[in-house]
Amino acid sequence: MLGAVFTLIFVIGSILVTSLIYLAINPRSVNVEGEGADLRYIGFALVLIILSAATIGAMLMLGKAHNALG
Repeated sequence: MLGAVFTLIFVIGSILVTSLIYLAINPRSVNVEGEGADLRYIGFALVLIILSAATIGAMLMLGKAHNALG
């Protein structure tokens, strides 16, 4: 049961990280200029770092739970 929870967290984190990468590199948003766009990219980068760390943490916990079972 615990493995399923970590698997779900990993899948959701992977989807969020992938969608944030798409939003950050979206060609339509690259054409926007100004301070607001810079702050937006900094915000995307910070959220991406946090989500990536959480996703990797879930993956490590999933591996640890898998090794404990097998």
